[in-house]
Amino acid sequence: MATKQSPISWLTVKAPRLSAEVQALLDRTKEKLGYIRNGQTALLARPELVLGQDALSRAANQNPASGLTRKEKELIALVVSTENRCQPCIFGHAAALREITGDALWVGRVEANFRHAGLSPRERALADYALRITRAPGEIEPGDLEPLRQAGLKDGDILDAAAIAAYFNFSNRINSAIGVVPNAEAFAAHR
Repeated sequence: MATKQSPISWLTVKAPRLSAEVQALLDRTKEKLGYIRNGQTALLARPELVLGQDALSRAANQNPASGLTRKEKELIALVVSTENRCQPCIFGHAAALREITGDALWVGRVEANFRHAGLSPRERALADYALRITRAPGEIEPGDLEPLRQAGLKDGDILDAAAIAAYFNFSNRINSAIGVVPNAEAFAAHR
């Protein structure tokens, strides 16, 4: 008996014919992950949005001049996604951190409560900052940057951390607002 595929979001909008640019984006995702993110598929009805989100993601996360490591970037993404309770993003960023660290237990501890995960002082400063950006961006003051500087982060790194946290707040909110279902592949990856 064939199982009925569940919808990938609460929306039932039909995607237009995919442009070469959108198809190339989906092909890159599939090559990188082995599957296409449900969040991307859910946005296909608005190609400019899926392309814009990808461009913003690359600008925030793939700056070659950044002093942040891939692990630190994914830590920021996971802290933001966990705070926002964005299931597709939690599954995806936890999988990426498992791949980077090879430590599924540590990643699980970060998901449950990063404060108890044995973060380095630099990682803790980044996680605290990401949480502050997520919970109360309007309350951030100059003094909130001091723990980051004390942990060895330069101002360019702080800008990168802010951009990454802000981007994932956007991504989390759009996924949650339209009910994007997490990819089972992400949940199972690198365990």
